[in-house]
Amino acid sequence: MGFLAKIFGGGYNDRQLVAQAETAINSDPLIHESDGLVVTSEKGVIKISGVVHKAQEKDRIEGVVRSALTKTGLKYAGIVNELQVTRPPR
Repeated sequence: MGFLAKIFGGGYNDRQLVAQAETAINSDPLIHESDGLVVTSEKGVIKISGVVHKAQEKDRIEGVVRSALTKTGLKYAGIVNELQVTRPPR
């Protein structure tokens, strides 16, 4: 990555990356509790945080975001999955 790309973020559209990631998460019928999830992007690095109840959900959410970005051709630098897996209250 060149000097100017490091300073100016490499031409990533963070707003569009977040919008696409959120749309993908909210559209997936297997992701049930997306209200508490937070998606941010800075210089093309997408960060997903929040709480899920199963490890499979954590993995699925990241996969859904990655797939949506690839299908739309949006350029991104990476995905940081900071989702925490906790058991639901009884």
